Amino acid sequence: MSQIQLERLISQDWRQHKLAGVLLLACIVSALAVVYLAHLNRQLTIAQDTYYQQRDQLDTQWRNLLLEQRSLAEHSRVEDIARRSLNMQRPSGEREIMVRPQ
Repeated sequence: MSQIQLERLISQDWRQHKLAGVLLLACIVSALAVVYLAHLNRQLTIAQDTYYQQRDQLDTQWRNLLLEQRSLAEHSRVEDIARRSLNMQRPSGEREIMVRPQ
């Protein structure tokens, strides 16, 4: 008999304090949302840092490739390879041929 009265008392109490129950539920949902969003924010920050590191590595690699390209395209290097590998020589003054545009 006391069990039935207790259940009836609890149900009456919930009916009288519906707003408090709804607010309690809203607080719990809000707290869970804050925890989830904080976790998501941490994950995104870690991913962003990883992408920044990759960007910096690619930027360094790009600069090194530009330096290598410039060193390979230097006139003295090209001239040296032409002399050694292809047995080419710079023409003397009387052997030069001028090509005039039409």
